[in-house]
Amino acid sequence: MFTKLRTAKWLRIASTADAAEVGFAGRVASVARVHQDGLRDRATPSAPEVRYPRRALLGFTSADRERVRNLLLEYLTG
Repeated sequence: MFTKLRTAKWLRIASTADAAEVGFAGRVASVARVHQDGLRDRATPSAPEVRYPRRALLGFTSADRERVRNLLLEYLTG
């Protein structure tokens, strides 16, 4: 259902000298947040409020986090 949402068309990036962010903007951001966190929302303003199940749309897997940690440690230890 959300495979197209992960494409570059919907992702927005922002960066500074200290940080980088990847995320969504506008209505897409609202829909993504509701589904990512399992929040309540209405499909239309007159529809009943529904609690959506939590779905991981974006994020790091355990293997991703371990790889980043290992690369960081390797970089810091020289």
